[in-house]
Amino acid sequence: MGKRSRLRTQSVGRRRLVVLIVLLGAVAAVWGWLESEKALRLWEQTVKALRLREDQAATDQEITRGTIYDRNYKEFAISYERVSVYANIREIEDVNQVIGPLSAILETSESDLYDRMGKGRLRVWIARDISQDQEDEIRRLGFQGVHLHREYIRYYPQRESAAHLIGFVEGDTGLFGIEQYLNKLEARFRLKKDDTHDLLKMGDTRPGVDGRHLILTLDAKIQRILDDYLKRLADASPGNSFGALVMEASTGGLVGYTQTPSFDPNRFHSYTETNYLDLFNETIAVPDVFKIFLRDLSLLESQGSVEIPRLPWSVAAEQRKLGAQLQLWNKLGADGNLQFDFITGPPPETSAVPFKRELEKQLNFETVPEMQTPLELLTSLTRALNGGYEITPHGAKRFVLRKNQQEYLLENLEKEPDSGLLSAGVPEEAARLATLLGQRGPMGSIIIQGESSSEIESPIRRLFHHYLGLIMIPQKNPELVLLVTSTGPGYQAAQRRELSPAGEAMKIIGPIAALQQVMKNLSDMMSPKEKADTNFRFSPEQVQVDEENTRAELIEMDMPSFAGMSLRKSLRLLQGSNVEIEVKGTGRVVAQHPPEGTKLRPGTTVTLILERDPVDPDYQQPKFAEPE
Repeated sequence: MGKRSRLRTQSVGRRRLVVLIVLLGAVAAVWGWLESEKALRLWEQTVKALRLREDQAATDQEITRGTIYDRNYKEFAISYERVSVYANIREIEDVNQVIGPLSAILETSESDLYDRMGKGRLRVWIARDISQDQEDEIRRLGFQGVHLHREYIRYYPQRESAAHLIGFVEGDTGLFGIEQYLNKLEARFRLKKDDTHDLLKMGDTRPGVDGRHLILTLDAKIQRILDDYLKRLADASPGNSFGALVMEASTGGLVGYTQTPSFDPNRFHSYTETNYLDLFNETIAVPDVFKIFLRDLSLLESQGSVEIPRLPWSVAAEQRKLGAQLQLWNKLGADGNLQFDFITGPPPETSAVPFKRELEKQLNFETVPEMQTPLELLTSLTRALNGGYEITPHGAKRFVLRKNQQEYLLENLEKEPDSGLLSAGVPEEAARLATLLGQRGPMGSIIIQGESSSEIESPIRRLFHHYLGLIMIPQKNPELVLLVTSTGPGYQAAQRRELSPAGEAMKIIGPIAALQQVMKNLSDMMSPKEKADTNFRFSPEQVQVDEENTRAELIEMDMPSFAGMSLRKSLRLLQGSNVEIEVKGTGRVVAQHPPEGTKLRPGTTVTLILERDPVDPDYQQPKFAEPE
């Protein structure tokens, strides 16, 4: 083969180099394109993450801990912004130029500021919780090294009232009571956008700031009645702990919840642990009268869903079924497995046992629990006497979103209770049994009360006396349940008390029932079913009470003039008068019956006729006939 020319060899080499360069260029172009796409996607993801963080930050800012209201929008817990002033000393060129103006704005002495800022400290708190005017003045001066710090503080305007139900917060975290339950609600909706298209609109022009808020079943007016009631008992029996609550029998909603000793949630750090013990969640010895009721109820339930003969229940002893009894305690919530939205944990462990006197004949209560909490007893007895509905005491009513003075429902926290807990015929017999064991009270109520004692052996032997009173208002198809309990040291005879808890309770039944009736008459807050289920009838016969309670309940007053007033103001003037209130129409009061100056006796029907302001020219005012 002949030798290849050098020129041809160099030409082939150049072509190969060109091809290699082209290939490398193509690879580089493809790689660059891929990297650019990757960089673009990375950039888009970064921007998206930043936007998400911005959105999350905005959401977090929007969900400042919500306000807790009672059912009439009375504030029980609010969050307000607290602004404080601090200084980084190293950033301040001349401390003397700063101290004078700050002293004038914060209304403090210059010597005090010198002492705090001139001791070699790096960071000094100058003032806490300053006013808006002070904040604006400091911001206008713009001193280098002087900074404003913002934080949200939880405040409880009702202080000790309902403190055991409301609880308290530290570091924006609920540690006790319904505040802890609010943590779960806010966490459940934290990542959701505030899109109101799919939410049920509750109403307009609601008071307060935007955000997610919790509405309670609590009623501040009924709460005040219970607070005053317990204060009278506590003043008469120092050293005893007292508790009183009012619950709706058909729903389990707590409309009043108080006990003493209590605490101020605004200063919860300053109390001992004993102040936080919830009297309704402490195990006590069940009084015999309630054990008799539960035992006989279990005998009735053992018969099954057949026609129950009206015989003494002890005669049916051979038909009792222990298995049915154990199932009954589970149905009634007497087995210790209840969960409440305002209770942060199970009852405290205790070694207390029922105190049994040797000379007293001991009755056979079979499987009836000997030790229970008042909340467990309340649940069991109410489920038995309200027709067999599976209610559980609770404080939360609904969780709402308020935006631009419009309110939307996030979650309805009141569940429709199941029925049919008891066999057919048992609820009617349970009501008859309660009548035999209790005594009649005002407004058709029935009062069952009993006393018991418990003891703890270790480290020393200690005795405790317990009182428990249950009042169904009214007895038939009860709408409210009033529970009163007390615990004190040692065994106390009833006659040693200066005030009887049941006797004092009879005095507050009328005002409590009247306020509940007023609540039911607010048509904008009342469903048709609630209207049909109202049991209270304020007739003269129902407000007749014994001589001891006459002065407290039968209070006469002159009929005021309600012309031009709002419904709320009118109802406030009638508070405590024990009258039946009938409301017609909406808006402001234009007519009333009886007329102004008439003596109002308990049981009188007061009719308020309301009409809306005729802002819309096409609006036709409704016509109402004056009552005869």
